[in-house]
Amino acid sequence: MKTSTKGFTLVELLVALVVMAILVAIAAPAFQNLIKGQRLKAVVETTLSDLQVARTEALTLGLSGTVTVTFNEGVSWNYTIVSSGSTPTVARTYNDYGGGVTAAVTGWNKAGGTAAFTITTVRSLDAAGTGSITFTLGSLSAKIERNLLGGVFVCSPNGDLGYRTCS
Repeated sequence: MKTSTKGFTLVELLVALVVMAILVAIAAPAFQNLIKGQRLKAVVETTLSDLQVARTEALTLGLSGTVTVTFNEGVSWNYTIVSSGSTPTVARTYNDYGGGVTAAVTGWNKAGGTAAFTITTVRSLDAAGTGSITFTLGSLSAKIERNLLGGVFVCSPNGDLGYRTCS
């Protein structure tokens, strides 16, 4: 008589485990790069949104006030946005994003590692308001630029994260 058993043999299970281990080893670096990209994109999009809200807030205040943005660059960067007073409307630090993202500022009356500009009510015009922040995480980077009219734009030196390439 012939007996039939159902199930997997030990050899079949070991082969399946080896195949899975190879697939995980191939996919892990790509997954880590995806996580880095999303972390950097979160920093850039949040900062961009904060600067756009600051501009809107300054225009809403009219002649009764201004909005000041102060940015401290480096590995332990932070920024605050203060609207017509001394209490920050927005305060963010590198720790809000799990760390690892560095920031470098150009323009904006930079002195040492601190840069600041004031958003005025007249179409946000401010000669000291032109400048940029470059956020970097590993080999990825993105830049937020602010022009004389107060518009903020995102680009990437290498075309990373789906942003346009900086000119």
